[in-house]
Amino acid sequence: MSRTKISGAIATVSALALLAACTPSSSDPSDTRDDATSAEVSPAPEFRIGTVADDAGEADDSAEASASPTATDGPVGETAPTGGDIDVDAGKRLVLSVDGAVLKDVSLVDPDHPKIAVDPGTFVDAAGAELETDDQPTAGGLTSTEEDTDAPSPAATSAPESSESPTADSGGDAENTVTAPDSAAGWTSDFDLVADSTYEVSATATTPDGKDHDFEATATVAASDAEPMTMRTVLSDDQTVGVAAPIILTFGSTVAKEYRDDVEHRLSVDVTDEDGKKREVEGSWAWLPNDPESRLHFRPKEYWPAYSKVSVDAPVKNVPMADGRVGANDLTLDVEIGREQVTEASAKTHRMTVTRDGKEVMDFPTSLGSAKAPSYNGTHVVMSKHANYTMTSARWGYTTPVQWAVRIHNNGEFVHAAPWSAGVQGSQNVSHGCINLTTQRAKEYYDSAIYGDPVIIKDSSVDLSTEDSDISDWVYSWDEWKKLSALN
Repeated sequence: MSRTKISGAIATVSALALLAACTPSSSDPSDTRDDATSAEVSPAPEFRIGTVADDAGEADDSAEASASPTATDGPVGETAPTGGDIDVDAGKRLVLSVDGAVLKDVSLVDPDHPKIAVDPGTFVDAAGAELETDDQPTAGGLTSTEEDTDAPSPAATSAPESSESPTADSGGDAENTVTAPDSAAGWTSDFDLVADSTYEVSATATTPDGKDHDFEATATVAASDAEPMTMRTVLSDDQTVGVAAPIILTFGSTVAKEYRDDVEHRLSVDVTDEDGKKREVEGSWAWLPNDPESRLHFRPKEYWPAYSKVSVDAPVKNVPMADGRVGANDLTLDVEIGREQVTEASAKTHRMTVTRDGKEVMDFPTSLGSAKAPSYNGTHVVMSKHANYTMTSARWGYTTPVQWAVRIHNNGEFVHAAPWSAGVQGSQNVSHGCINLTTQRAKEYYDSAIYGDPVIIKDSSVDLSTEDSDISDWVYSWDEWKKLSALN
């Protein structure tokens, strides 16, 4: 979460928190807090709801409240009775405070999209200082790991490893609730409110007499006249893909960096086995360099477990994406992960092996890139297949038709039939970077390959870079990949 957003939240909630701090515990001015007796019945607390903009605490004045974040100018937001409704503006963050009590917990839920991760928000104390929370969820969904077996109902492996979070689940209010730290007097959501949405807000506050008071309200967000930005995926529903296939989302334009956390926060990825039982998979979203539009990829830390179903929920319609731009559409995707087929080709041994579900099914002599045009070390991914394809290279000056071509990288690397090099396959590297096989062997591999299969080249003199391909996901180390998340 950006420091700009957090500082804005603290500044706004400070005004609300200070009001709570000034609430006397007795009508007698000579009494102090220490002298107050817990046996006295405290008046019911007063809850207030407002909104704050991302830029340094510019507050919303839609409720005829002061827009200043300072206590001397009065409270921000409006008093809201439990069960009431309030209208709020899109593209801002919700502020909740309580007078005459301390917050015990808070929940902000979009009931139309129950898989969205819990918004942990930012708590402040009566002096307006940010409070640390222990073992609280952070946005973006749970990074599922075997160690997190006690975590509530993960919506996905959709956050960085450092962002372990339960997600909103309509089946249990406790899973939507963020527990407040001691002395909490105010809370601000970490993420912008989405236009044309209705949120359910709930909280519990404890008065000085030790009694808990529950609060519920509905926050309705007005529609937006911002220009829509589309989001698409390169995969198709029910497509069967290999274990290295990333989930790829592309946008119709550039998603501004300050809004990427709002987009990513709403995404979830569920992984289940063939019987529909949830599988624990650690993974993360990453914003890759614009090409020229924004690209958002999800990959697991290791390969997907074979014979799984991956379900993606991306409710980004009306989510802010840039100044004057919002998401045009929601998106869902269900793909099947097929068998685990891993190909390895060595520039040293001149062999290409294919392992399927742990069993070696092919071991072919091959020829890789020559010394002047070496193949690239690293994990490639099957991107497409062509029974007939014409290879062209301005650099090397050739135009060559080939059969059974399997593209594994956008730098021109393929696995393909090369009958002209059959005599040296298994002993020399003579290609322009491709993996050469005889026609029969190339056809056998072609028939077995599917989009997303990993192809690992090793023992060459050059390495893949992260800038060369549409699918460079596996070139990044896991730590590097996690840093590309907007939620990290």
